[in-house]
Amino acid sequence: MKLLIISDIHGNWPALRAVLEAEFGLTGILCLGDLVNFGPQPEECVAWAKEILRPEGVIQGNHDRAVAFDEDPQCSPAYAPLAEATQEFTSRLLTPEMKTFLGSLKPMRSFNSSAGKCVACHATPKDPLHGFLMESATADYWEAEVVAAGLPSFLFLGHTHLPMKAKLMETLIVNPGSVGFPQHGDPRAAYAVWEDGEASLRRVSYDFEETIRAYEKLKLPPQVLQQLTDTLRSGRGLSVKNVDTAKPPGVIQP
Repeated sequence: MKLLIISDIHGNWPALRAVLEAEFGLTGILCLGDLVNFGPQPEECVAWAKEILRPEGVIQGNHDRAVAFDEDPQCSPAYAPLAEATQEFTSRLLTPEMKTFLGSLKPMRSFNSSAGKCVACHATPKDPLHGFLMESATADYWEAEVVAAGLPSFLFLGHTHLPMKAKLMETLIVNPGSVGFPQHGDPRAAYAVWEDGEASLRRVSYDFEETIRAYEKLKLPPQVLQQLTDTLRSGRGLSVKNVDTAKPPGVIQP
């Protein structure tokens, strides 16, 4: 079994396309949420997920739900202006059917594999939509999340935009990072491959200038456009370097 694990695509179609073209012989694809917001091409990303993955293969992220139900995605103050500006055009570009698809998604799923029980969520098991826990958080926080997930063999999650792979108790925790809106100082699209019970974190280059050019038709405020393009070119988040990772979930979230 070779499973492609992706998360936080955020309307970046060139990045998603590059990831899909980089891997062959896949048994399946699991998307851990946030197909939309921040990026300029949400309709392409949602159309692909709706046709290829269907609801069973996509976890609902906080931005997916926000667009589906016209809600606040509850970003941190650093990301709130970007989310508000991009959610306006995202909502306008998506069809009612696409919004219905996003609204139908579940924020957490479990499934069995030959390698053991798997749990997948967008954020954290205790708060699948909005919880925020970085790799360097204290062991107590992580243990509580693993227990909340039911002590699975594998826990797949996204939301932080920071790739990680760690073993805690008997659970392998995998965060593939972000396909379309990186935060870890590398502009390449991040993803993971899970094969025969082993996970590998991978990255692939893509033409982020193509994504940046796609913003031109959207007439965004100059400051918003500058922040978005700086993030895509540098692969660095707005405030991640200032996060106290020992604090509980909810400190900052994109």
